[in-house]
Amino acid sequence: MKYYDIIIVWWWAAWFFTAINSPLNKTKLLLEKQKDMWVKVLLSGGERANLTNIDIIPERDYFWQNKKALISMFKKFNQYDAISYFSNMWASIVEEDRGRMILESWDSKELLAILVKNALKNKTMLKTNSWVIEVKKVLDLFEIKTISWDIFHSEKLVITTWWKSFPQVWTTWDWYQIAKNFWHTILEPHRGLSWLVTITNLSEISWISTNLELKIFSKITKKEIYKEFWPLLFTHFWVSGPIIFNWAVAIWEYINSLNLDEFISSLDFSKIPENEKNDFIQRSFIKENIYVTLDFDLENTPKKLKSFFNLDLENTKINLSLQDYRSWREAKVTWWWVKIDELTNNLESKLVKNLYFAWEILDITWKTWWFNLQLSWTSWFIVWQNIYVWK
Repeated sequence: MKYYDIIIVWWWAAWFFTAINSPLNKTKLLLEKQKDMWVKVLLSGGERANLTNIDIIPERDYFWQNKKALISMFKKFNQYDAISYFSNMWASIVEEDRGRMILESWDSKELLAILVKNALKNKTMLKTNSWVIEVKKVLDLFEIKTISWDIFHSEKLVITTWWKSFPQVWTTWDWYQIAKNFWHTILEPHRGLSWLVTITNLSEISWISTNLELKIFSKITKKEIYKEFWPLLFTHFWVSGPIIFNWAVAIWEYINSLNLDEFISSLDFSKIPENEKNDFIQRSFIKENIYVTLDFDLENTPKKLKSFFNLDLENTKINLSLQDYRSWREAKVTWWWVKIDELTNNLESKLVKNLYFAWEILDITWKTWWFNLQLSWTSWFIVWQNIYVWK
């Protein structure tokens, strides 16, 4: 058995932030289930090293009821702080379209090198091939057991994870049960930043993109749920692009604002496996109660789209029906898990002392275009700030 003052378990580049900034005299361990932890860092923006977005308004760019918590969180560490932080590490940062801030080199390996160098400089142990299978608290220490039967103890434990999405980089349901074992309320999962499958066959216009205004409507309330103007890409049976990722989250937020007891009671679950019931409810509700209006900019719309949808000067709008999200494997992230209401302002569990949660494990969601990365840095800064003053 080995003891560390701080153990950080999974995920992505942000976990280095706590390791880099934690007190030098404290022992630190990063545990990663893959043989190579670098894969996750190198995913950053398609390997282009995205860092944040210069234009962030929490009420506009994030979803779910606890997004108001971000106002105070960003006062502690916002996008300007993140840019300054990485610039001080000799990273050259440039602004791209829609406020995206990326490394000038367009190379996430540079970001990786910066993080690893500074983590090691602060005497952090990096351990791969360490799939955590059990976490419990023994007296005042956390006991972490891996699949290879290594056992580690620590006074403080920090958890961050992508959960089920991206199974190609070994994300799983492990932390669902672990968080429940620590008595936290766990919300139902959802495929976030996902493409959406249409009922209409779009094969004739597959891989054609255009700028348009998208509006989502509820057949129940007859009201608009969401609106945005952005490029949309048509494929064979689904629609794609950043606007769709945001659209997928908006629909999920709307569904969760409703009392679906009556709707659920009308469904036939006889042939649905237990672990697929939540997906079945979402899919059924979307097919029956959600529709989308696409309003085309006719002057800049490709001719093939005009012909396919019979668009003209008097008819620039079409309604599009949906049937499902794309698969869990293709979803960019998983929403959502531990309730912020059960955490302190320092993101420490109110139920288990010295247990911290950060980033996607929180019940806040975001639009695409690097608003997620800023929440990553911000939540990690807050965790670090609390650990740093630890004597």
